Amino acid sequence: MLVTIQVLENKKILVLKSRRGEDDLLEYLRDSSAILTYFPIIETESNFCSKAVTSAFNNLDKYKLAIFVSPNAVKFTFEYLDNMKLTLPLEVSYFAVGKVSAKLLCERVDNVIYPQTNFSSEGLLELPQLKKVSGDRILIFRGGQGSEILRDSLLLKAKSVDYCDIYQRKINKSYLAQARQKMKDVDCLVVFSAQVLSSLGNLNAICSKQDWSKLTLLVSSRRLAKIGEELGYKSIKVANTSLVESMELAFSEIFR
Repeated sequence: MLVTIQVLENKKILVLKSRRGEDDLLEYLRDSSAILTYFPIIETESNFCSKAVTSAFNNLDKYKLAIFVSPNAVKFTFEYLDNMKLTLPLEVSYFAVGKVSAKLLCERVDNVIYPQTNFSSEGLLELPQLKKVSGDRILIFRGGQGSEILRDSLLLKAKSVDYCDIYQRKINKSYLAQARQKMKDVDCLVVFSAQVLSSLGNLNAICSKQDWSKLTLLVSSRRLAKIGEELGYKSIKVANTSLVESMELAFSEIFR
């Protein structure tokens, strides 16, 4: 870790993600010698008034599996349950994409299943439990976008795969404009969301005269890397996971 911190000295890092109370990556970068710019570009809000959300919870016991794709999916689900004085049915098998989501989910249910290494939809699909879902009904808790690969893959075997859009994600337009401007003057852009990356747009549309080869895009999945390539990024680094340990390793490889 010390070596990585030294490598980051005076490197300009732009991080775009949602706001969280505690964030290991931001804390790590602030403790390093990097020049950090962080924009909480994604705003989240509950979607409790949705009839589809109400229907999903009314029929939750009819599903065999429930999948939570993010910590916010868990947090907003808990908030909804508390408001309605409901509990999660014990007969449902619960899955989480990442460690943080799994840890939160374990506060309410036992035996949460999640990938041990590849914390992504692809990693989740490699679990043996999700290879045997023939005839099952599956519910995916998410924030209004994403997880299409997960759903499409599960639909090849399962009886049905539905979404419960328990919350919504919106791009803060002010932060988006600031991010586009700041991108011209940083060494590394860190993005975790396809929604954010797509909202930034094509690099040449941001500034056709800029030498974008000097900017490295750091993402946590090959799917995001592919989107980055389509948007004109020349230097792209894919971290193994979104965990801070994987990000540290990626930074050391970018700036070695």
